[in-house]
Amino acid sequence: MAMSGKDFVKKIQKENQPLFEASMMNVRTWFQDPARTKEEYLLHFQGRMANEYMNLVGVAAAVANIGTEVTAEEMALLSKQAHDEAVHFRLVKEVIEHIAGEPINTKEWLDREFSRKANDKGAATLKTFATENDEVALACYQIVAEGRAATSWQAMADIGAVDPFVANKYARIARDERFHSSIGGLLLAKLADNNEEVQERATKIIDKMRLDLYNIIVGNTWDSPGARDLAAAAYGW
Repeated sequence: MAMSGKDFVKKIQKENQPLFEASMMNVRTWFQDPARTKEEYLLHFQGRMANEYMNLVGVAAAVANIGTEVTAEEMALLSKQAHDEAVHFRLVKEVIEHIAGEPINTKEWLDREFSRKANDKGAATLKTFATENDEVALACYQIVAEGRAATSWQAMADIGAVDPFVANKYARIARDERFHSSIGGLLLAKLADNNEEVQERATKIIDKMRLDLYNIIVGNTWDSPGARDLAAAAYGW
């Protein structure tokens, strides 16, 4: 029997916690390694900047193709998220310039990042699951990926990752990601309300998305001791 939309979203959010905790373990361990080099930081944040670019393009496309059934409130929330992603792109650019000690050409850095074969950007997971104008997949991505980002970026801020300048930038980004995750929760609660078909599809998407996201996390930080075991025990990997 289908659940109410609000209860379904609460269930998903509770089940996300092991992924979020494992992600924070990896982030803390990676950034607290005293042997971390400037070059490693630059490559890492190059990927982060590319991911913000991908998020901006993806959310802006959702806004551009939004259906007439959208409420005014939903339109405003998604439009704000698109603006937030553009701000995040600028903030990560500032992080890179701070670490590099000089201005950068964002096109050169993005082109270099997208020429790499590494699959380590969370934004790519949305394309894996979404069809055109796929509101269910977008909501799932917001709840899981943006929720994970919120907790991981807050962990960066809490440990003072790299230095206070970088930590402060990521505290700002973490706050926005929490808001974006809540947008997904509102949207999915509406779409899945007493709808067994939507709930089954969302559950299948999220089950696979969690594993994909964990592997992406490992790709741009590392697999810290116990992190994968924690997630695997929760999700049966």
